[in-house]
Amino acid sequence: MQIDLTLSFTENQWICYDETIEIKGYSLDELDSKLANHFKSKFKEGTIEVSMFFDFDRFPAWHRQYMSHYFNRSLTFNLNT
Repeated sequence: MQIDLTLSFTENQWICYDETIEIKGYSLDELDSKLANHFKSKFKEGTIEVSMFFDFDRFPAWHRQYMSHYFNRSLTFNLNT
């Protein structure tokens, strides 16, 4: 299953969302862990590929020296383990 989400940064938190979910974390590791827990509770098995596309209207000032495409992310969650 493929899921596309928007990735943003505001109020010192990373936020990943679409029309149905909004998950926040103070680090990308925390965000990834919360995403894994969310999908494990929603789906019992299978593989979920998550693509996160950064919302550049909320690009943090401390990252402005980096290329914008560095913040698009892809994760794969194997729910069978």
